[in-house]
Amino acid sequence: MNLKKIIGDLFLLFIICIMIIPFLYMVITSLKVTYTAYDFSIGFDDLTLKNYIQILRNDDFFNFFKNSIIITFCGVILTLTFSSLAAYSFAKLKFKGSFNLFFYMLMTLIIPSQVTMIPLFIIMKHLGFINTYYGLILPIPTAFGVFLLRQAIINIPNDLIDSAKIDGCSDFMIFIKIILPLIKPSLIALSIFTFSAAWNEFLWPLIMTTNNDVRTLTVGLSILKTQYTVNYGLVMAGATITFMPSFLVYIILQSKFVKGITLTGVKG
Repeated sequence: MNLKKIIGDLFLLFIICIMIIPFLYMVITSLKVTYTAYDFSIGFDDLTLKNYIQILRNDDFFNFFKNSIIITFCGVILTLTFSSLAAYSFAKLKFKGSFNLFFYMLMTLIIPSQVTMIPLFIIMKHLGFINTYYGLILPIPTAFGVFLLRQAIINIPNDLIDSAKIDGCSDFMIFIKIILPLIKPSLIALSIFTFSAAWNEFLWPLIMTTNNDVRTLTVGLSILKTQYTVNYGLVMAGATITFMPSFLVYIILQSKFVKGITLTGVKG
């Protein structure tokens, strides 16, 4: 076996071990009632499910979980809908100023989201969207989704679209019956990106919510940490529950995710 390949594999294995240590610490600590963040001891006699039971008995926690589910899934649907329509327009429907419009839209990606939070908050306040699902869902779609799907749609041959037009298909029917089935892997990849980002978002829900009715799981976890500052096992149990949905979504759709990313990079 090539020496360089062995060294490369060992280096990657070392990186994996470093990255997995925080997750192992989180899971192990969540199974203990510990009063220090520096408790690295591992003993089967100390393992308990008391922290998870205490969290699952908390009514507010289920409310936070429900809010995260609603906001995340609505955000994914909204992102897929508008991103796919915009991507099809930029990729196949040539109109005056399309390239410039697409370029300016991409430039928004280099602006940190924290910079736009104040003007976005003012807009949401005037619209009356504070402490509502609307204020948390509407900002989820970004130009990244349009860019990702546009790269996939560009690879679709124009001859296929021209043939459909000859057969009498409208642009919308071409989009529904031809474009969407062909970019399904890219749609799944975008779904994973959006799901992970929306599920783990903390700062924007913290700004937009002032009561527990619409707070998400990440914000609820910070409240849990403030309320139970002594038991770090309880905090880690909440973090583990928060982490698992996005992790499971990626594991289930991993093969489609890799295929979708590969397809978007074939042609620029």
